[in-house]
Amino acid sequence: MDNNNNPFDVLSNLKFSKKEIEEDKKIEKEAIKQEETDLSYRKNQKIRIWLEKKKRNGKPVSIITGFDEDIDTLKDLSSTLKSKLGVGGSYSEDEIVIQERNRERIIEILKKFGYKDIKKSGG
Repeated sequence: MDNNNNPFDVLSNLKFSKKEIEEDKKIEKEAIKQEETDLSYRKNQKIRIWLEKKKRNGKPVSIITGFDEDIDTLKDLSSTLKSKLGVGGSYSEDEIVIQERNRERIIEILKKFGYKDIKKSGG
């Protein structure tokens, strides 16, 4: 076996200047700042989560309302909530329905997505 063909030898020839590294860090910081700015509108949305059992054969569901998002964003958010909680659910134009009693965990997840005004209401 030939020891001269180490694939990592190519990396030893790479050299980065401090200027390039600083530029990369600056670009990363700007991207993070832009993302935070893009999501800042979520702080003002009044999200309410209530528990409902009626019309569901006594099985509880958490209903989340108050979103000012487009339907694609609600679809993605609903999908994320369902997968993180390991339950089923659905979404419509103005609400997300999640099976089971998961209001506390839903609040934690929504806060990570940038929503600030989240409250439990009802049951």
